[in-house]
Amino acid sequence: MNELSKFFEYIKLVVLTTFGQLVWLLGLLFIFGFFLYLLARFTRSTYVKTTGQTLDIFVTGWIGTPIHELGHAIFCLIFRHKITEIKLYSPNSDDGTLGYVNHSFDPKNIYQKIGNFFIGIGPIIFGTFVIYGLLYYLVPNTKDVFSFIEVQSKVLIKSLHGEFAGILNSLWDSTLNTLETLFKKSNYSDYKFWIFLYLSMCISSHMELSPSDIKGSWRGLLSLIILFLVINFIIIGLEATGASTHFGAWWQYVKLESYAATINKWVGTFGALFIFSTIVSALNFIVTYVGLNIYNSIKGKGLINPFW
Repeated sequence: MNELSKFFEYIKLVVLTTFGQLVWLLGLLFIFGFFLYLLARFTRSTYVKTTGQTLDIFVTGWIGTPIHELGHAIFCLIFRHKITEIKLYSPNSDDGTLGYVNHSFDPKNIYQKIGNFFIGIGPIIFGTFVIYGLLYYLVPNTKDVFSFIEVQSKVLIKSLHGEFAGILNSLWDSTLNTLETLFKKSNYSDYKFWIFLYLSMCISSHMELSPSDIKGSWRGLLSLIILFLVINFIIIGLEATGASTHFGAWWQYVKLESYAATINKWVGTFGALFIFSTIVSALNFIVTYVGLNIYNSIKGKGLINPFW
């Protein structure tokens, strides 16, 4: 009975370790990816319920859709999926699609199966990077904005390690500082700043994932979870039996925690960029909602509900 208890404790440790690692690596992506998805969906819904999809296609779709589809395509290449057909921008009035990427993979290849997760959420990841690039090249006071983004990344790293004291206040303050710096009065006189706002809003409008994107992501996530469980099962088992001592100093290179400093830096930076993209997406939704509801009211149709 004692051996059985030890075995269950061992399984519990494997599961908890796996859960902790996935939250550490992907937690911020899930949280802000979800917000980006909702904001994009609400924005698209506002267009559809006020002016129809046509205006959205011409105002934001011409750049937002190609970036969305490239997000899928790039991760297809990274995870060695075969792209069978791609349309970066091909509006279809019959089914409402604006573009698509069809791909195939080897279902026996774990790497390619995991790739489904990143391919599915690719538009959110790639869209965030593109907004980052636009910020870097088009906003006059880029360095000042990035300084506050760096503050946010450090705050996020603390939250990932359970240091929640003052986290919300710190994030709120750094977010307000980022907004104040981004919308600095001197930026308004630079045409590149307005190009940044327009392009970033086009991109954020199309970070919404289709049902097939979400379905593919879940399949890939399940494969990723299984992989982590197997790896942790082996690593924790070797440590429990003492077999890990035979690896000597090399054992530190096996454990994920040995790379904590580097991982924290990247995760914090990505998280801060996700926050920035979420801010841009939220501003886009607010501007779109207010503007199109004014139009709708003039037409005598009243306010619309963008949420359902």
